[in-house]
Amino acid sequence: MLVDLLLRGLGGTYRLRRFLLRRLLGSLLAICGAVALVFLLLHMVPGDPVDNLLGEEARPEDKLQLRRCMDLDQPLQVQFGRFLASILDGTLGLSCPDRTRTVASRIAAVLPYTVELAVAAMVVALGLALPLGTVAALRARTGWDAAATVVALSGISMPAMWLGPMLLYLFYVRPGMLQHLLPQLPGPGEETDRLSGLILPAFMLGTHLMAMLARMTRSSLLEVLGEDYVRTARAKGLSPARVVLKHALRNALIPVITIAGMQFGALLAGAVVTEKVFARPGLGTLLLEAIAQRDYRMVQGCALVIAGLYVGVNFLVDLLYGLADPRIRV
Repeated sequence: MLVDLLLRGLGGTYRLRRFLLRRLLGSLLAICGAVALVFLLLHMVPGDPVDNLLGEEARPEDKLQLRRCMDLDQPLQVQFGRFLASILDGTLGLSCPDRTRTVASRIAAVLPYTVELAVAAMVVALGLALPLGTVAALRARTGWDAAATVVALSGISMPAMWLGPMLLYLFYVRPGMLQHLLPQLPGPGEETDRLSGLILPAFMLGTHLMAMLARMTRSSLLEVLGEDYVRTARAKGLSPARVVLKHALRNALIPVITIAGMQFGALLAGAVVTEKVFARPGLGTLLLEAIAQRDYRMVQGCALVIAGLYVGVNFLVDLLYGLADPRIRV
């Protein structure tokens, strides 16, 4: 009932409201499925998390206290019920063995760093992809097109676990001439509040997405350049730059923006490796530490936030795309 009132408040036709409701329900089901799957898989991992957190030589009373804090003395269905209750009250449970802060407060403290990194990576990806894709489309089947294709394929082919250490090696271990290009670049884990500290992590995270967006820009722009309205704009005597920027590129960017929006959610989840390589605080670093310690509640909370962010961004993209293109609503 509340969802229907919200959709009516947005206005639009019955078909549009039905489209939004269908997407919203699908998003909620995806989040619920991700939460249940993470909970079950986490509890299927062999070993005792209490021994992993406190060590096998810890006192029995300390182990018992931690076991009660993590609800491990309760049946699995009771643990899952309490986890759902902690989602409803917004705390995501008490962080164990810390016991002084909730999971939600710890996630809220590091989430801005991950969002900041994802936004910077998206800026890098779009800043490289749009010029590359445009040049490749305007100079199709030429040396420029081949060079842009090589750059795009290189971005796809370079794994993040290789690119990150290589950037560290070039800029910190053997800086050489690169030290003069970015002399004020802070080292890994240093001054994470400075924008200069985002340059290398954003480049590492945005390179792979850049390659995908560049290829999408090229193919979409090539298709638009063959449309009748583009030929009409050229026949009117408009300059080539005006034809490309105002008439062709604006329409060609619709699928590119759609893919970029969907991939932004993946950037939020995929920052785990980047944050670890560059020793940055963030949701990925917190998740890796929780996995290493077998901190069930922290892993469940991080997985819930990542799933919620990913699904939420994809829902907004579906919403905007459905509003822009009525055919998507059918």
